[in-house]
Amino acid sequence: MVAAPHQEEAEQAEDADRDQPGTLLELLRQRALAACRGQRHLDGRLGDQGDGARHPLAASCRVPSVHGGIIGRAESAGHTARVIHQLPGDFLLGCATAAHQVEGNLDNDWTRMEREHPERIKDGSVSGIACDHHARYRDDLRELADMHHSAHRFSIEWSRVEPRDGVFDADELRHYADVVRTCRSLRMEPVVTLHHFTLPVWLADRGGVCSSDAPHRFARFAAVCAEAIGADVRWWITINEPTVLAVFGYLYGEWPPLEPSMGGFLDALAGMARMHAAGYTALHRVAHAHGWDAAVSIAHHERPLRPLNPRSPIHRAVAVLPNAIFNRWFLRACTTGRLLPPVGHSQVVPGLRGSLDYLGLNFYCEERVRFSPRRPRELFAENVVPSGVPLSAFGWTIDPDALRRAIENLWEDFRLPILITENGVADDHDELRAQFIVDHLSAVGAAIAAGADVRGYLHWTAMDNFEWAEGYSKRFGLLAVDRGTQERTPKPSAAVFAQICASRRVGVPQAPVEAAV
Repeated sequence: MVAAPHQEEAEQAEDADRDQPGTLLELLRQRALAACRGQRHLDGRLGDQGDGARHPLAASCRVPSVHGGIIGRAESAGHTARVIHQLPGDFLLGCATAAHQVEGNLDNDWTRMEREHPERIKDGSVSGIACDHHARYRDDLRELADMHHSAHRFSIEWSRVEPRDGVFDADELRHYADVVRTCRSLRMEPVVTLHHFTLPVWLADRGGVCSSDAPHRFARFAAVCAEAIGADVRWWITINEPTVLAVFGYLYGEWPPLEPSMGGFLDALAGMARMHAAGYTALHRVAHAHGWDAAVSIAHHERPLRPLNPRSPIHRAVAVLPNAIFNRWFLRACTTGRLLPPVGHSQVVPGLRGSLDYLGLNFYCEERVRFSPRRPRELFAENVVPSGVPLSAFGWTIDPDALRRAIENLWEDFRLPILITENGVADDHDELRAQFIVDHLSAVGAAIAAGADVRGYLHWTAMDNFEWAEGYSKRFGLLAVDRGTQERTPKPSAAVFAQICASRRVGVPQAPVEAAV
């Protein structure tokens, strides 16, 4: 389902009639390069005008309202007609990070795998101190605020806060509380993730997410974090990409706990559904006790599978089950409150029903699949890339319209406000990212114009970092990081995104952002 694609001629490949705004991109790149050369920091604030306002999240997001103020119209950029999308003033724009990838670690299950199984990391690296963000977070956040970001997603490393079962580190809690305060002081809305792939070794040794007491321990951790920072946090994510962790940790066995089996995969999904329900309940209990607003969700990884040949019954059929499990099972469990087949027998999980106040969406690409008897691990769905489709350095297809389709389908299926919690591109030399950002935010604008309630877009990611089993070999960041000195250098694409964040306008050339005097 998330395996690397095979590049070959695709029978019945559909024509891709895509807009290629070369004039727009060239203007954006020229201005981005000028901005990077002429000023190290962009003017950091939008002042007190409405453009930089925080999203006024109500205590409950359960009754969504479609954003107004979206402008969709044709305008000429050179010889290219473009559609202009004016994003709402309260639309969140920023970046997402994960603790292990930017802070590094010494005592979680990933660090242990890096140490004991170095062959599992493709470039042979270890996370170490990663980007040293744990020490440099104030400077890093200031850099992002100077680029007009109005939101920032980060995760709390469980093994730092609770290094031993039931023992909480007050210094680490104060650290993450200061991260939140720093975001607030810079007018960036914090979006906080509690579990982003890593586990404390003491929990991993007890069975990890499959252990019967994992929900209780996760709820305890969530409650402690909420007491420490909940006054200043509205947007919460319990678990990042639960289905991805279940696939790579338990079905494929390429990530911790390195135990591949179908049974383990199903148990992991059930365990994380129970953990999410327990965490959701704990967060809301603390928020309610203090009178705080809280909106809680997961960060759902959506990777739609479409038949390579839409006219082939077998191509259509082979996409059904992987789509149902990977793209819909966890969401439907959260909305129905039941462990649906094939994971369970529709058992009710206390606290699970209605446990998504909004829908956190991580989206990178979709796949075209055909039947292959050689792919039982992928439920016989082989990913094939039609010839001529652009690819990222990861080998993933680049198709902004796929993001629009994903948003519109999720909105139609669940009618929950959507926060795009990750979207980005692996790009070694920053040759694709500027166009990627412009095109994908244009796709978001089109989805909003069509009626979807989208509350924000968080780009993956702020800086080049430790990309899990890829080590440091894949570069998703707006900022380059010198691994020897830890110096950050904004890439040209960072200035393009900054211009969009400042103007909230996407689809036409942006005027250069003037430095504050």
